[in-house]
Order: sequence, then C-alpha cells, then structure tokens
Amino acid sequence: MIWPLPWLAVLLSAASCADTQPASDIAVRPAAVFAKTRQAFQRNQQLAPQAALRYRVFPARPATFSLWQTGSAGKTRLPQSADAGFSAAALLDGYGVQAVSGRSGGFAWRPDIRTPGLPDNARRLGDLRLECLVDAQGGLNPGGEAGLCEPGERKAACLDEVASCLRQASLVLLGQVEQMGQLQVEAGPYQNRPHHYLFIADQPLFSITLEHGDQKLVLPAIWQYGSAITTSPYAAWPYPREYLYSLPLESADWPDDTRVIFETMAEQP
Repeated sequence: MIWPLPWLAVLLSAASCADTQPASDIAVRPAAVFAKTRQAFQRNQQLAPQAALRYRVFPARPATFSLWQTGSAGKTRLPQSADAGFSAAALLDGYGVQAVSGRSGGFAWRPDIRTPGLPDNARRLGDLRLECLVDAQGGLNPGGEAGLCEPGERKAACLDEVASCLRQASLVLLGQVEQMGQLQVEAGPYQNRPHHYLFIADQPLFSITLEHGDQKLVLPAIWQYGSAITTSPYAAWPYPREYLYSLPLESADWPDDTRVIFETMAEQP
C-alpha cells in the first residue's frame, strides 16, 4: 500500500506502547462486532471463496496509533502490518480491538478481503462485494446498509448476451454522466437511492475500469473522489478524496469474477 505521503512516516513510527501516549482519541470495536463480521464473512464466502478476512484501520488525521486487544483478562498489543491491517485469525475469542492515538479525529475501520494472485493494480469485484456485506452486516461502521452490496437478482444468462448486458450497464451510467453535464454532481447516482459503499484505494486514483471477458467499461468520474460522501454513513470523517471510490456492486451485469482495474495518478505522465 502507498499511504498518503505525509501520513506514511507517522504511521510506521507509531509508538510501541499505548500507555506512553496521551490517549486523546480512543476508538473501540467490541468483541461482538468482530464475531458478527466473521459470521457475515462465513455466510457470504461464496463471493470470495479463496480469500481470508482481514481488517484495516484508517486514522482520520495523520497520527501515530497502536492497536490493542481488550478483554476480561486485560489488554495485549495487537501486531499490525505496514498497511495498518490485521488478520481475523490474530484476534482472541471474546476480545475487542482498541485503536489509540495521541491526536483527536477518529478512525475508520474496513474489512480487507483479497483473492490471492491478482496484480497490484486490480481487485476482484466479488471480494469488494463481500467487504461491503461484512461491514454492513457485522456493524464494523455503525449505520451501514447492505442494500447495494450485491445484485438482488443474478442474471445467469448474462454472459450469453454480452452486448445486451454491456448496453444496459452503459445506459445506466450514461444517465449519470448526463446528470453531471447538467451540473447535478451532488445528485449523481446517489440521489433517492440507498447509500453506496465507500472504498479506500491504496493510491490516489485516476480512473477505474471494469473488465470481464469481452466486457470492458471505464466508470465515469462520479464514482470516484468520494462523490457519495454527502450521504454515505461510511464517510463521516475527513480523508483525501482522491483515494475514495464507489462501485456499482448491485449490478448483476458484472459477475463476481469481474476485475476492477485501477489506473493511479502516479502512472500519469
């Protein structure tokens, strides 16, 4: 992961003991939340059968922070990876997790589910659908809805009618582009609709492309830069918008094996 550059140094230099920091901002996720997220993962694992469940923690402001497991027997340090993540397998049964930093601003929590073997610039759509479901059904971020995490009706014959499927998806997105042309960006694809889940990319994004077989579609820019930020319960905290994006998770025209290809700003000349 490439963290926002001003944040990378402070993140990797987090103090080794929370007790030595002024605990001005403490965020806790109780054991019940992790139990529910694990259950949601197991219940929907067909979306990403080769993936494991991890979690990542994002500070709202640049800050050093540490993670601790808390339970009836006290607390113990929870090792975190360079991307501020930790495995569900590392959690003790009956223990919650506490993030402690010396600055106020809060934290956001995300499931991190990745099928092995994908290129660094790609994610699998089924993995991302499962992240949305795990978050919403497990209550990792209170207030989430699972309504747009996956298609309500799967179209089994879609791959036999690629042209029709692509045309349908394109028409929906074309309507969103036309709204943008009418200066209705805030009304975008989010007006009068359930909340779209807000993902956080590893690098600032320039474009997002959906690819599956012969289907290929570059998403309009309205799906990027936190356009859902005014309505999404997952976005009630500051973060650089160039890292934020949403996806048409509810579209049955794009199967779980669809690749989500990211072109980053760093790749532009």
